[in-house]
Amino acid sequence: MKKLIWLVAILFMVTSVAGCASVQRKFTRKKKEVKAMPRVIQEKKYDIKPSPELYSKHFAYWQSWSSELLQDIGQNHKKDVRCIEELMSQLDDMKDILVQEKADGLQKHINRYKEIRDTIVNQDMSTMVMNTTRMDLDREDRIIKNDFSVKRIRNYIKKSFDGESPAQPAVAAAQAQPAVQAQEDKDIK
Repeated sequence: MKKLIWLVAILFMVTSVAGCASVQRKFTRKKKEVKAMPRVIQEKKYDIKPSPELYSKHFAYWQSWSSELLQDIGQNHKKDVRCIEELMSQLDDMKDILVQEKADGLQKHINRYKEIRDTIVNQDMSTMVMNTTRMDLDREDRIIKNDFSVKRIRNYIKKSFDGESPAQPAVAAAQAQPAVQAQEDKDIK
C-alpha cells in the first residue's frame, strides 16, 4: 500500500511538473493576426461643381450644428467648441459656392461667429456670458436663415470653383433685355 501511495504521488508530481502541454495549449489565448487594410486608389477624379443641391446640403448641415449649439450651449465645453467649429466650416463651404458679392455678405457673419467662438473657447460660461452668447447665436441664426436660405441664394451660385462666374442670371437677363428690345425695335423699322 505504501508503494502504491508513493507511485501515485510520484506520478502526480511528474504530471504536474511536466504539465499537459496539449491542454495548456488548447486553453491559451492565441495572438490575432492583424490583416492589412486594402488600399483604395481613386482612379477617377470626381468633378464637383457648385450647385443649389450642394449649397442646400451645406445649409442643412449648418442648420443642424447651429440648432444643436443653441440648444445645448454651456452644458459641455468640448461639445460647444466642436459645434461652433463645424458650424463655421459649413459656412465657409457655403461661402465658396457663392459669387463674390454674396460671399462678402456671408463673410461678415463668419467673422461674427469667430468672435463668438473666441468667447466660447476662452471663457468660462457664466450665466451672463452664456445668455449673451445665446442671444448673439440666435440673432446670427435668424439673419443667415433669412438672407442666405436656399431659395434666396439660388441665383447667386458660381458656375465652377475655379473662377468667378458672371453676375447672377436674373441680373444678366434683365441687363440683356433692353438690348434684345432695342434689336426688335430695329427689326420692326
